[in-house]
Amino acid sequence: MPAFMSLKTAPALVAAAALLFATSAFAADALVKPVPVPDLSKAPEATAKQLRETRIEFEKMKPTLVGDQLIQGYALLGADYARAGFYEAAAVAIENAAALAPTDSRWIYAQGLIARLRNENAAALGYFEKALSINQDYLPMRMAVVNARVEQGDFEGAHKLLADFTAANTKEPVAYAMLGEIALRQKRYAEAADATMKALALDPKATKLYAQLADAYAGAGNAKASADARAKAGDGVPALGDPIALGLMQGTPATLDPKAAAASTAPEDTGISPAAARSLTPSREAEFLLETRQYDNARRKLDSALRSRPNDSELLTMYARVEAADGDLEQARARAQAAVSANSRDPGAQIAFGRVLEMGKDDRGAQAAYERALAIDARSAEARIALGNLLMRNGRYGEATEQYRAVTQATPANGEAWTRLMAAQVADGKCSAAIKELNAALGKDVRNGILMQLFVRITSTCPASNAEEKRMALDYGGKIYQQSEAAPIGESYALALAANGKWDDAVKTQQAAMFVLVRNGRRHELPAYRDFLQQFQAHKLPDKAWAPMSDLLRPERPAPDPKTAPPAQAPAR
Repeated sequence: MPAFMSLKTAPALVAAAALLFATSAFAADALVKPVPVPDLSKAPEATAKQLRETRIEFEKMKPTLVGDQLIQGYALLGADYARAGFYEAAAVAIENAAALAPTDSRWIYAQGLIARLRNENAAALGYFEKALSINQDYLPMRMAVVNARVEQGDFEGAHKLLADFTAANTKEPVAYAMLGEIALRQKRYAEAADATMKALALDPKATKLYAQLADAYAGAGNAKASADARAKAGDGVPALGDPIALGLMQGTPATLDPKAAAASTAPEDTGISPAAARSLTPSREAEFLLETRQYDNARRKLDSALRSRPNDSELLTMYARVEAADGDLEQARARAQAAVSANSRDPGAQIAFGRVLEMGKDDRGAQAAYERALAIDARSAEARIALGNLLMRNGRYGEATEQYRAVTQATPANGEAWTRLMAAQVADGKCSAAIKELNAALGKDVRNGILMQLFVRITSTCPASNAEEKRMALDYGGKIYQQSEAAPIGESYALALAANGKWDDAVKTQQAAMFVLVRNGRRHELPAYRDFLQQFQAHKLPDKAWAPMSDLLRPERPAPDPKTAPPAQAPAR
C-alpha cells in the first residue's frame, strides 16, 4: 500500500461508519422543516390573534425572503411562539434558522434556551457548548455552560470557563460575581471575596452581592468584615444583557409587578423589548441595532452613552463598526483610532481599526492592527481569521494557513476556520498535507459533517489521490448528499462523480447545486459553480477543490453593508 494511502484511509473508514448518523453542519442553504401550527384554542384571545396574524404574515412573506432575511424570519417566528409558551413550534422554527446558518452561534444558543424551557437539560447543554465553541465572546452563552457545569457539580470546569473569560474581559460584573459564588462553594474564601469585590466595583448597584461577600468573609474567619458587608446587602443584582434569551421568554403579567409595568415603556422605537432595553449595556444594544441596520438609532444610543463615558473603548469600537457598516469610512477610522487611544490593550478596538483600514485598502496597516490584537489575545478567532483572509487575498498562503490552523487548534468545532485552512493549503499546492490533517481531525470527531465534506472535495481533486481513494470519496460523497442538498455538499459530490468519470451525473448534480443557490438567493456564488460545471461538461476534472474566483481562495475585501431595499412583494403593514 502506498504511504500516502496509509496516511489518510483509516480515519476516513472509521468516519464512514458514523456518516449516516452525522448531521451536516455545512448547510448554509439546507432544507427546512415545516413549522407546526400550535393549538391556540386555550391561549388568551389577544395572544392567539397576534400569533395567527404573525403566522399569516410569515407565510405570505416566506416566498420573497432569501438568505439572512429568511433566517431572521424563522427566528422571529420562533421567538413569538416561545414567548407564548408554544415551545414545540418554537423549537422547529429556531432549528430552521440554525440549519440555514449553521455557523451562527445565536440560533444554536437559542435552541439550547428552548430545550431548557422544555426541560431537556442534556440537549440544552449540548447546544450551549456548541454555541460557545463558535462564539467565545458572548458572555450569556458561556454563563449557560457555566450554570450547567455547576448543576453537575463540576466547579473546576465552571471556574476555568469564567477565569479564561475574565482574563481578557475585565468589565463584566456578572462573570466576577459567578466566580465569587463558585469559589465560595469550593471554600476558597479569599478568592471568593476578591472576585465579589471586583463585581461590586464594576456594578455598585448590585447590592445583593454584599451577602455573598459577607459569607466569604465569614468563611475566612473575619467576623467584623462579614457583619459590615451584610449590613450593606440589598436586592440589586448585576445585569446580564442577553437579548437572545429575553426575546424567547414569556412576558410577565403586569399585575405581578406593577412597578416593572410602569417602567416598561422604552424611550426609543428601536425594536428592542423593554426588558432587553433595561438590561442591555449601551454597547450591546447598539450591536443589536447594527445587526438590524438601524444605524441612526445605534448612533443615538452610543452618543448618549459617550456623554458620560467619552473614553470608553468598547463604545468607541462599536461606533467605528456602525460607521463602517453604513459606509462612512472617514468617521469609522476616527472612531476606531479613538478606541485604540482610549485603550490600546483592547483587542476588539484593534480588530475594528484593522477592518476599517482594510476597507480603505491599507492592508499593511490592517495587518499590523490584527497582529496587535493577537499579541493581546492570541485565542481571538476573529483576529486570526481576519488576518488569514487578508494574507490569502495577497497570495501569502503559507502564512494564512498558520493563522487558520491556530483557530482550529483553539476551537476544533469552528467550521469556517477548518474550511479556510483547507482552502489555504490547496491554494498553496499542499492538498496531500490537507488530507492528512483532515484525517487526523476525523479520527477525533467522526461525526463532523464539515470535515467529511472537505475530505470528499479535496480527495477528489488532489493530483496525488489514486483511483481507490477517489472511489472512496465518491462513496462518502454520495452518503453525505443523501442527507442534504446544500449547494457546497452537492458540488463536493459532483467533484467525486467527475473524479470517477461519471461526467453526466456530475453535470446534473452541479446543476442541482446551482438551482439550490438560486432558490436561496445566493446568485452571487453562481460564477464559481458555473466554472466547475463547464469543466464537467468538457469532461475535465478541476485541478483545485474550489474555483479560482471562490471567496475561499480569494477572500473579498471587507466592505460596508450593501444598500438593499425591502423585498418589493412584501405586503404593507
